[in-house]
Amino acid sequence: MNVLKKYKFFISDMFLNMVGFAIYIIAQQILLLPILAKIVNDEIYSSIVLYISILNVICNVTGGELGNVRLVRDSVYKEKKLTGDFARILYTISPIIAIILFPILLYLKYSVLGSILLIITILMANVRLYSTCFYRLEQKYNKVIWQNVCYLIGIIVSLVIFYFYKNIYLLLLIPEAISVIYAFKNSDLLKMRMQKTSEMIGTIKKFWKLGLVSLLTNMMNYFDKFLIYPMFGATSIAVYYAVNSMAKITSLITNPMSSVILSWVSKYDDEKSKKKIIKMTLLSNIPVILIVTVLTVPLTYIALKVLYSQFVADATVLIIPIAITSAIGTAATLIKSVLLKFSNTNKLVFTYVIYLIVFMLCGYFFSKTKGLVGFTIANLVSKTILLIMFVILLLSIKKEEVKD
Repeated sequence: MNVLKKYKFFISDMFLNMVGFAIYIIAQQILLLPILAKIVNDEIYSSIVLYISILNVICNVTGGELGNVRLVRDSVYKEKKLTGDFARILYTISPIIAIILFPILLYLKYSVLGSILLIITILMANVRLYSTCFYRLEQKYNKVIWQNVCYLIGIIVSLVIFYFYKNIYLLLLIPEAISVIYAFKNSDLLKMRMQKTSEMIGTIKKFWKLGLVSLLTNMMNYFDKFLIYPMFGATSIAVYYAVNSMAKITSLITNPMSSVILSWVSKYDDEKSKKKIIKMTLLSNIPVILIVTVLTVPLTYIALKVLYSQFVADATVLIIPIAITSAIGTAATLIKSVLLKFSNTNKLVFTYVIYLIVFMLCGYFFSKTKGLVGFTIANLVSKTILLIMFVILLLSIKKEEVKD
C-alpha cells in the first residue's frame, strides 16, 4: 500500500497519458488506415503511408523534441525566472520545414496543391505535438485525452468527406486543424513570448542534439517504409505496414510511459534519485520485452484478421520477428527517456549512427537472400544491438557527471 500511495500520482499520470495516446492510435491505426486499405488501391494506400511516415519523422524531430527540450530545461528557466525562446524557435523552423519539404513532395509525385496542403498539415501537427509539453509540465494529462478526442472526431469527419470527394489531402488536414484549435484554447501557445533570453543558445544546442537523436531514431522507425517501396513495390509496403502498425499498438504503453518518465525525471538531479531511476530502468528491461512479445504476437494476428484480412496470407510469417522487434524497441524507448536526462547527448548520437549503419548493411544483405522476411530480420538484429548499446550507456552514467 505504501508503494502504491507513493507512486499513485505517477501511475495516474501514466494511465491518463496512455488513454490519450490510445485514442490517437485508434483514430489513425485502427480506424483510418484499415478503412482506407479496403477502399483504395495499393498505390494510393502506399502514398498515404509514406506521407504519414514523413509527417511523423518531421514532427517528432521538430515539435516533439522541442517539447522535450522544454521539459528538460524547464527548471533552468524557472530558476532564472526567464520566459521566451521556445516560441521563437517553433515559429522559425516552420518556413524552413516548408522550403525543404515542398520539392521533396513534388519529387514523390504529389500535386502542387496537394503538396501545399500536406505541408500545412505537417506544420499544424508540429504545433499539436509541441503543445503537449504544456499539459505535461502541469501534469494535466486529461488535456492530452481531450486533444486526441478532437483528433479522433477529425478523422471520422475526414473519412466521411473522403467517401464523397476522394481527396486524400484532407484526410489528415481536418483532424490536425481541429486538434490545433483545441491546443490554442487550452495551452499557453498564444501567450508564448517571441523574445530571446540568455538561455537561447543553450536551448538551441540542446534542441539540435536531441533533434539529431530523434531524426536518427525516427529514420529507423519509418525509413524501412521508404526502403521497402523501391525494393519490393507497393503491395509489399502495404503488407509490411499492416503487420508493423498492428505490432506497434504496444506503443500504447511505450509512448505514454516514456513521456511521463521524462516529465518526472526532469525534476530530479540529485545523485540518489539518479541511481534509483537507473536501477529501476535496468530491472524493467527483461520483463518489458517478455510481456510485450507475449501480448503482441496473438494481438497482431487477431488485428490482421479483423482489420487487414486481405493481407493475412502474406503477412503471417512476419508477425513473430516484428513482434519481438517491437518489444525490444519498447525497452529501448524507455531507456532512452532516462538517457535524455542523464546521459551525454553526443553519446546518444554516436549510438544511433552505429545503429543506422548496422541496419543499412543488414537490410541490404538479408533482403537480397530472404526478401521481405530478411529485411524484417535485419530490423530485429539492428534493434537488438541498439538496446545493448543503450544498456551500456545507462550503466556508464554511474561513473560520469550529468553531462552536456
